[in-house]
Amino acid sequence: MSKVLILESVSKSFSVQRNRPLTIRELLVQSLLGRESKKHTVWALRDISFSVRQGQVLGIIGHNGAGKSTLLRLISGVSYPTRGHIKRFGRIGSLLELGTGFHPDMTGRENLLTAGILNGLTSRQAKMLEEEIVEFSELGEFIDQPVRTYSSGMYLRLAFSVAIHFDPDILVVDEVLAVGDLRFQQKCLERFRAFKNAGKTLVFTSHSIDQVKNLCDEVVVLEEGRMVMIGDPQSAIDCYNELMRERTERQKARVFGKVEEQAVLAGKQGKRLGTHEAVITDVCFYDTRGRAISGLGSGEGLTVELKYRIVNPVGDLALILGIYDEGNTKCFETHIPSFREAFGSLGKQGSIFCSIPELPLLPGRYYLNLGLYPPDWDYVYDYHWQMHGIDVVGKRLPHASGIVSLNPVWSVCNGNEDVAGR
Repeated sequence: MSKVLILESVSKSFSVQRNRPLTIRELLVQSLLGRESKKHTVWALRDISFSVRQGQVLGIIGHNGAGKSTLLRLISGVSYPTRGHIKRFGRIGSLLELGTGFHPDMTGRENLLTAGILNGLTSRQAKMLEEEIVEFSELGEFIDQPVRTYSSGMYLRLAFSVAIHFDPDILVVDEVLAVGDLRFQQKCLERFRAFKNAGKTLVFTSHSIDQVKNLCDEVVVLEEGRMVMIGDPQSAIDCYNELMRERTERQKARVFGKVEEQAVLAGKQGKRLGTHEAVITDVCFYDTRGRAISGLGSGEGLTVELKYRIVNPVGDLALILGIYDEGNTKCFETHIPSFREAFGSLGKQGSIFCSIPELPLLPGRYYLNLGLYPPDWDYVYDYHWQMHGIDVVGKRLPHASGIVSLNPVWSVCNGNEDVAGR
C-alpha cells in the first residue's frame, strides 16, 4: 500500500509570555519605561518522524500533556509545524474537540449541511447524505434543535456521523469516544473497522488500551513531546506502561525523598506499584448477606471492599477495578474517574465498596486488580496486581470453555416437532 501521510522531523513550539501585566495601568507603565514582556518558548513536539500507509490504523498514546492532541492538530492541518514537513495524500477529515466547527445557534441538521459544504461537497451532495447521517446519529427530533442544547454524548453522535459519512481518505480522531454511551461507542468502533476494510486510513488517540490493541496496526508512543517508539500494539503498550512506572517512581522520589522497594501487604502475593501518596490498606470480599468470603458460586453476587488511607494530601482520586483470570485475561473492568464527583469530599481514610449482583464466571481462580490514581492517570498512587484472589466454584459444564458461564440449552427440530436437547 502507498503512503498517505508522511511526517518529517516535525516540531511545534509555542511562545509563553512571562510577567504579563495584569492591568491597563501596568501595561502603560511598562510601555513608558521601555520594558518588554519576557517570553519563553515551550516545545510541545520535537523531531517527530513517521509515515502511515493506505488502509492502516495508527494509534498514538501517551500521558496527558505528552503532545498527542497537538500532533493530531498538525496532521489535520488545523495548526502548522514550527519545523519539519507534513505530506498528506487524499482528503482528510478530523474529530478533534467535540463540536469544533459547529455553530451553537444552528440546529444539528443545519450544521451537518454546512459541514458538508466546508468539506468540499456541493449543497446537493450534502443533502443526499442528510438522512443517512441523521439516522446513524440516532438524534431523532433533536436533530432540529440548536446544538448548544446538546449534551456531550449528543455532540459525539453528530460529530462522528458527519465526519464518517463525508468519506475522507484519512480520518483523524482525538479521544472523542471517551464520551457517549457504550452502545454508540461500539457502533463507532464497528464503523472504524469498516472504514479500514474499505482501504481508508485512521489515526487516533485513546486512553483505552483495549481499543488500541484491537484496532491498531502500529502505535506511536509519545513522552514529553518526543516519540519514544513506533511499533506493534503490544510492544507500544509495554513501553507506555514502563513509562508510567518510571513517572510513578520519580513522583515518589519527589514526594518522599527516595525510591524504595514496593512493600506488599502481609501474606499477599503478586505485585504492587505506586507512589503511596494514597494507599490501599486492605481488600475484602463479601457475599450478598455481608459475610466475609474467599470464594463464591458461579453466578452469585460479590461485594468488594477497598480500604484506603491518604498518606500525602491529594486533591482527588481515580479508581480502577478489574477481574482477571489466572492467564491475565481481562474478564471485566470498571473505573471511577473522580472520587469527588462520585462521592464528594475525600476523607483521610475510609472504605469504597463495589457490589456486583451476579458474577457469572466459569469455575476457577480469579484475581481482582485494583488501583488508585490521580484523576489525570499520569502515574499510580497504589496498584495491586494479582494480590487479591478469589475462587469461583461450581459444576463445570461439559464441552464448555471460555470465561463466562451462560448455561446454554440446546434443542433440535425434526420436521414440525421441537425436541428438547441438552
